[in-house]
Amino acid sequence: MKITTLGKIALVPLLTFNVHSASAEQIWSNFSLSLLTGNDYVDPFAKTEDDRNVFTFEHASGHTWGGTFLFVDRLSNPDDTYGEFSINPNIYSHDGFVKNVFVATQIEFSSGQSNFNNYLIGAGVSLDVPGATYFNVTYYRRIQDDLGINRKDNNQLTVTWAFNRGNFRVDGFLDIVDGADTSFGDTEAGFNFTPQIKYNVGPFLGMNSGRLDLGIEYVYWKNKFGVKGQTENNPNLLVKWTF
Repeated sequence: MKITTLGKIALVPLLTFNVHSASAEQIWSNFSLSLLTGNDYVDPFAKTEDDRNVFTFEHASGHTWGGTFLFVDRLSNPDDTYGEFSINPNIYSHDGFVKNVFVATQIEFSSGQSNFNNYLIGAGVSLDVPGATYFNVTYYRRIQDDLGINRKDNNQLTVTWAFNRGNFRVDGFLDIVDGADTSFGDTEAGFNFTPQIKYNVGPFLGMNSGRLDLGIEYVYWKNKFGVKGQTENNPNLLVKWTF
């Protein structure tokens, strides 16, 4: 996968911070493996729907300086790999409603039928929402791979959350993006709302640590990939092991 000059520039603060913070204390970390299966995945360019399985690896960690997050999706139909990697150093911490203010850096990468690198940089806040394990709001400027169609940069607002009650967990994200110019015209603004509702069956299987969740993921993706009128409305069955 190619890395553009803008992409290299976006990576400089990310890599520099990571090197300088290598000795910082890690507070927590977890890994997870999950499998999704659904029948209503939209191909917005062909204007068709198909079934798909998605195998996902995730890693998240919290440190005295901030946090990291990585996930990689392996998709069937089409045979693609997609992932995101974030490093988010804190610039302000406080014991109040706004718990942290952080610099937000992220790489989106894909290979297979799609092949691109997008680089996101911005800022976010972690909020002390009653009942929430975490609740983050982040603004990004998206430095986009033009894919040969002169696609311009655009903006993204992301909200992530998690709520636990006993063995139940509800978490997910909302991405809101504006349109972008291309050589074929403007893409449409849209949003991707994806919550998961899960139940931890691990205690019933004698698991003393981690979680084994069964549940559903629901995707509502309006104007998917900026294609006007192509909206995905897609429930998936979910199995997720967090350790």
